[in-house]
Amino acid sequence: MNPSAPEPDSQPTEADAEPRRPMVPRDPHLRVGHPPQAIPLHEETPADEWLEETESDDALPRSTRHDLDPIFGYIMAMALSVGLTPVQANVRYVVLWAFLAVMGGMAVLLGSGIRLKVTDPGDLMWGIGLGLFTGGALVFADSHTLATASERLFGASEGDRALLDTWIFQTTVFVMPVAESLFFRGAMQRVHSIPVVALLASVWSMLMFFPHLNLGDTPVVGVVFGTALVLLNFLYSYVNFRHGLAASFFCQIGAGTLLLLVPRLLSL
Repeated sequence: MNPSAPEPDSQPTEADAEPRRPMVPRDPHLRVGHPPQAIPLHEETPADEWLEETESDDALPRSTRHDLDPIFGYIMAMALSVGLTPVQANVRYVVLWAFLAVMGGMAVLLGSGIRLKVTDPGDLMWGIGLGLFTGGALVFADSHTLATASERLFGASEGDRALLDTWIFQTTVFVMPVAESLFFRGAMQRVHSIPVVALLASVWSMLMFFPHLNLGDTPVVGVVFGTALVLLNFLYSYVNFRHGLAASFFCQIGAGTLLLLVPRLLSL
């Protein structure tokens, strides 16, 4: 008798009785068990703690761009310009442009986002070209009146003419473009529109220059020179908007040199 053979009275189990079925893929839409519960991202805090956190957030310093609005510096510069009116012209110019350059430098240090990086050299060419074209057109239109304005603004005399010509060159190439570009086109135009910046810059220039033009004798000099200032300030703001601050800087160098220095040299 074979011991390995099954006993005749043994019954098949339930698992052996049912045939094996092939594996059927599970229905992805079938819900098994309980639906998932939403987990809050933050723990709930009592109402008192929430009120304390809200008050602490309100106490934090607010922003960035609004705190750097240079209008306050502009008002200070205008007040200083009025206060220095009795001072000799060239000394007054130096103090006012130095103050404006300091305010523009503070805007750079405080992180107002002023950038002098040039990504396209064509922008510089546009700035230089527009400055030379506009300044040349003004010189061609009324060179004699502009020469008279330059003579009165810088108090020239025959004895110190060469020295004053050097000072005017430094003014139109370095001092005035650096101060006004940083403050008006760099800091001011980041928070105000082109017309507002151009008008504010024009009022600044008129308040700086008009007290030394002797407008009571020849008011036409003030009309011509004031019109040129307004036109150029709109040009500088547009070039800054379209081609960048560096292009506006070189645009002011070209136009300012043609406005203040070239008519003076042509009148020799």
